[in-house]
Amino acid sequence: MHYAIGDVHGCYQAMKKLIGKIEREDADAQFILIGDVIDRGPDGIKVLQDMAQRLNVIPILGNHELDAALCIPKLLQEVTDESIAALSGKNFAALSEWLQNGGGPTLRGLQQISPAEREELLDYLRNMDLYAAVEAGGRTFVLTHAGLDHFEAEKPLEDYELLDFLLGRPNPRDEIWHDKNKFLVYGHTPTRVLREQMGEPPA
Repeated sequence: MHYAIGDVHGCYQAMKKLIGKIEREDADAQFILIGDVIDRGPDGIKVLQDMAQRLNVIPILGNHELDAALCIPKLLQEVTDESIAALSGKNFAALSEWLQNGGGPTLRGLQQISPAEREELLDYLRNMDLYAAVEAGGRTFVLTHAGLDHFEAEKPLEDYELLDFLLGRPNPRDEIWHDKNKFLVYGHTPTRVLREQMGEPPA
């Protein structure tokens, strides 16, 4: 069976405990981690390393992973006058945005591993998928990080832009396929915001 886990945000022990509990009950469990596994929490690097070693994990790209994948190559360069000069404009803006959005713990984690391990994690980030589709019980479940911004029921998934998968906060009522056996599963948006969008009282 497939299990979706979203927005771990560096909480390695909690993720490990959850996966372990599920695996004890379902030895054939497959996990789809739907993005934002790093940043904010203290152990994003441990989360990535753990995921990369598991054959039963499908990693989905989140906006935090995208920020890291864009910034890490610049940070891994040898510090020279030329590399400092290159870290200007868009690069500085990207790095600043990542740090303001909780990238500090991930950056500190990168300092504690070897250059070879950093490169391996960077490759892992770059190879994450934007979505996964799973069949279960005669239904299709499409899993993305943030839903599908600019959703159109007849629009093929490959026609969406990168950020449509990563940054949207669409209203769940607006994301309905005409085929009622197809469902969208995503994280990114806090549950309280989803409740507000749907006109439901706070939990």
